[in-house]
Amino acid sequence: MRVRGILVAAVCAALAVGTAGCTANSDAGEASNRQTTVDHHFGTTTVEGTPSRIVATSSQWVDALLEFGVQPVAYLSAGAMGDERGLYPWESEVDDSAVELDRASMTQMGASLPEEHIGGFAPDLILGSFAVADQEDFDRISKIAPTVAALGDVQVDPWESQVEVLGRILGEEDRAAEIIANTNGTVDGLADRLPALSRKTAVLPQFVFATGQLVVVADPDDGASAVFRRLGLTLPPTLVEEAGATGGRLTLSPERVDALNADLVVMLPNGGTRDDLMRLAGFAQLPSVQQGGLAVEDYATVVGFNTPSSLSLQCSLGRITPQLEAVGA
Repeated sequence: MRVRGILVAAVCAALAVGTAGCTANSDAGEASNRQTTVDHHFGTTTVEGTPSRIVATSSQWVDALLEFGVQPVAYLSAGAMGDERGLYPWESEVDDSAVELDRASMTQMGASLPEEHIGGFAPDLILGSFAVADQEDFDRISKIAPTVAALGDVQVDPWESQVEVLGRILGEEDRAAEIIANTNGTVDGLADRLPALSRKTAVLPQFVFATGQLVVVADPDDGASAVFRRLGLTLPPTLVEEAGATGGRLTLSPERVDALNADLVVMLPNGGTRDDLMRLAGFAQLPSVQQGGLAVEDYATVVGFNTPSSLSLQCSLGRITPQLEAVGA
């Protein structure tokens, strides 16, 4: 399924928060002498000066760079799920000179990131995420250049944390605060317009038709849940309880459609269609289907929530506004 995103791009343009390009130019002396320390899941990384050759290993980091007007030298792309460059609709500002990391090498090496390929770009910063799988992986990649792994213990970092960290690294703290305030202001405005959302529930699932698996975000503290929480929506308590202390994502059998018992369901029919979902036993009887709160979306829109950024949320929220209005009426 290749995303072409013409409609998504149009929504993005309509909703875009002012994000005028801003390069990370500081006083040359201060920039070269600056030292930024970043705590992350695998320890602490120190970045010297202002990096200019940055490799981004997730769409979240690509998006954060774009918000600062900084181009990655290389990026781990969406592959066939993106456009011809493996990019999402809101990432059209990525320069043609930026290179897509070789996913084929990752498969051949059995590693989460292609070490030799990354090293060939002579990076001075590697922005990692869940792509840096473990301590061994981090130790291997950080030999190439200073590497920032996942910032916390949840599966998906809050996008605000990434923007704040990148702002410190680039010496653009004020710009970081502006990005966060602008996007969260947009979300808060939507919540103010639809106050009834604060009494409703939401889930973000996908159904993988190839394997017959239902995958559901079940951690209220995960970055993928943050925008719904900010809107006042909550995860169904039974879902959180079932996930238990491990949180993260629940993988369920097709018979567990009952787990989607929520007012708002933003769903990816991975490898199928809305009609295919409706043929699942019990799906048509879900509250979201009956009351207008079901948003069956494309890959890019769901990714915009699942691994959110300031840019992706502007697009994805626009796509599900009708469902939010139905739920929040």
